[in-house]
Amino acid sequence: MLKVCVIGGGPSGLMAAYTASLEGHQVELFEKNKQLGKKLQLTGHGRCNVTNNCSKDEFFKHVVHNEKFLYSSFSQFSNLDMIQFLKSNGLPTIEEDHGRMFPGSNSSQDVVLLFVDLLRKNNVILHMDEACTNVVVEDDRVVGIETSKGSYSFDVVIVATGGKSFVSTGSSGDGYKWAQNLDIKVSDLYPGLVALRTKEDFDLAGLSLSNVGIQIKKGKKVLYKECGDILFTHEGLSGPAILAMSSYVINSKPERIILDLICDKSIDEVDMLLLERMNHSSNKKLSHILETMIPKRLVQYVMSRLYIDDSLKANETTKAQRRSISELLKCLSFEIANFAGFEQAMITVGGIKTNQIQPQTMETKKIKGLKFIGEVLDLDAQTGGYNLQIAWTTGYVAGSTIKEGLYKNS
Repeated sequence: MLKVCVIGGGPSGLMAAYTASLEGHQVELFEKNKQLGKKLQLTGHGRCNVTNNCSKDEFFKHVVHNEKFLYSSFSQFSNLDMIQFLKSNGLPTIEEDHGRMFPGSNSSQDVVLLFVDLLRKNNVILHMDEACTNVVVEDDRVVGIETSKGSYSFDVVIVATGGKSFVSTGSSGDGYKWAQNLDIKVSDLYPGLVALRTKEDFDLAGLSLSNVGIQIKKGKKVLYKECGDILFTHEGLSGPAILAMSSYVINSKPERIILDLICDKSIDEVDMLLLERMNHSSNKKLSHILETMIPKRLVQYVMSRLYIDDSLKANETTKAQRRSISELLKCLSFEIANFAGFEQAMITVGGIKTNQIQPQTMETKKIKGLKFIGEVLDLDAQTGGYNLQIAWTTGYVAGSTIKEGLYKNS
């Protein structure tokens, strides 16, 4: 029997502690908060989007960075395995749009309570309100940890400290610091799944649009192109499509976002559609005709941006004015100021470089017995349960691959 330490009581840590206990080891979990799964309880607005019910190929399309690293671990414990795991332990799931899976009870608290029950049944020792301050390594092998309350000896240490997002839940970047102190390389860190701030001001906060084309540019280079749902905010843009985009481009210093408000038609088709509606209602105000194509608040913004009088009628509109409207509907451009910071980030982009980690076990290549899992790794995905599944998967693999004889100190 080995002595195993798990640092962090988030999703990856809970899973690692459980699977290590199944191997018959003496497992101790250290959590700096007074409760387990603090960040887990916030996910999905308190409902907990535990995973996604999609195919393996589809899953990896939603992993933004280093998806190939996950191939091995995913073959050991996949999203479908997680759904079955919850069901077999008395917590069936329900499926919603885009394959998102939630506990049938619609309560993230129930997911945490399930793991608490499993850990206690398997005699995992819980050290609550006890922050780890250092990972102790001797002769390139882990030998224990130091905490706010004392020192402990261990054969295996699994670091599941999370990233830098949701600092209020205890994710303060400790894992990165320990890794760097041990000469384990960490990539640059950025807030992920965050809103975008524009340099332009506009009175459109609260307006949401569906199926909008998004193009992100730096100079003439297109960094990102996709379609999706967006939300105007007091500072710029948010919504599912903006959050998803942010993780791809935030480290590239993008300069401009271009919105295509009618992405299923070309500029000429939009121009022709507008002309037809103007001819059909030639005595109507141009703004009223535009309201049949885009929301009223956006019409007001488009008219003012192009310096077109709101009282202008369709039969008074010039061809040049009509064309400028059509072009703006297809190419509504804003200059990017920056992205929201870690205080608003859902995840961390960057982390411990995956080439420092054995993908089959989550053990570091440099230090025997030391493993890193979950958000502390340079792995991230889009919204929809994918990031939580990365935590479940890496945690499962880290715990289940601890075998007697491989790590015992002598």
